[in-house]
Amino acid sequence: MTKFKIDKLPNLTKKIHKSQLKWRDKNWKTSLTNHGKEIEEILEKITVFSDWVNKLQKSDVAKKLMPEIFIDVFSSIHFACFGFYKYANMCLRSELETALRLIYFSTHPVEFKWWLKENKAFRNMQALARDVWGQGYVYFEQLEEIKKFEGSCNKNKKLFAGKANLKRTYEVLSQFIHTGAGHFQTGPEQFSPHYDKKKFKYWHLRCKEIQVYINILLILGFPEDFKAMSSSNKSDILNKCIGANYKDIIRQTLSL
Repeated sequence: MTKFKIDKLPNLTKKIHKSQLKWRDKNWKTSLTNHGKEIEEILEKITVFSDWVNKLQKSDVAKKLMPEIFIDVFSSIHFACFGFYKYANMCLRSELETALRLIYFSTHPVEFKWWLKENKAFRNMQALARDVWGQGYVYFEQLEEIKKFEGSCNKNKKLFAGKANLKRTYEVLSQFIHTGAGHFQTGPEQFSPHYDKKKFKYWHLRCKEIQVYINILLILGFPEDFKAMSSSNKSDILNKCIGANYKDIIRQTLSL
């Protein structure tokens, strides 16, 4: 393997490498210094994904998509700490979307094979709706455990019904995908990412929110697997990730 040598790089490549080292180091250290506790909080939340991987290891869908969920949020953390807030939020939408696909494909193995191969049957299905699970969120609203959960939520806590939380958050994050003017990455005379406290805090709130919704989806999508987890693992998921707003509703839904 050829040894990396900066001086051997072409001129423009060398310049962008040196420039990146400067802003990356500055933004990373500033983010960690100012937001170490917030980052630690997110890292603690995503440790529970290893519990889900262990419990869902017999599922071909989970084996394929759980690592993608993890790498989405892991990438999001890095982008946020480097000052790439637009892309950090784009990763959060991808993380949520992959979790929704995981729930759907777990009971649709044929469609999952089509999706993996991106064959004609899959493309025809995609032509009928924007998402692999169909139009809107009707599929999820019909799942028995989600119906019970939604029935136990007041209107401010519902995930799917009406203009509810998960739907609203997905739409907000989609503005980063579609480059809404309010979410530009650059500013006046700004051609490299810069640390921005307000944008970091916005990302942090969205990131925490997404972890709550994803863990609720996993619990309601795989209720028996969740019940079969050890008491400590269930406690970690309910307390670290779900939190006070929803954990009692989850217990009520699953009769825990």
